[in-house]
Amino acid sequence: MAEKKDVIVKFLREWAVGYVKHRDILTKNIVDIKEEQDMVIVKFRDKEQIFLIRPTADDPVTEEINKEKNICVVMLNSKENFNFLINKWNKLIKFEKLTLFFVNPFSEPDKKWFISPYVHNKICDKDSLNLGLKTMFETVESITEKELMKKI
Repeated sequence: MAEKKDVIVKFLREWAVGYVKHRDILTKNIVDIKEEQDMVIVKFRDKEQIFLIRPTADDPVTEEINKEKNICVVMLNSKENFNFLINKWNKLIKFEKLTLFFVNPFSEPDKKWFISPYVHNKICDKDSLNLGLKTMFETVESITEKELMKKI
């Protein structure tokens, strides 16, 4: 089981590195990229951003978030992770510098969606929060770890 998880983490880590490099093509702000087993640390000229690779989100991920650091959590765009977002919303909105990436590299046309719960909570209509989040979730095809393993 650990091997499967390692393969998925490696795949998502490589996706995150590619994403960051692509976003930096024009600005050239990246100074260094350090890859670790389940994270990517990107040093820009003006900040550092940490990408935690968590194919499936769970409660311990919220304990890993340092409020002082720019943290991105990269996870699969699965129903399970979407439910985590909904169920832990009130906890996630407390982290100003947190961004969650929901990813399916095999989806068409969109391969990811992301949200900063703190910011989103400030601007969204609370009555339609769940509907809005569900709409964003549905812009990318859902994928489970098992389905991803069949494709990589």
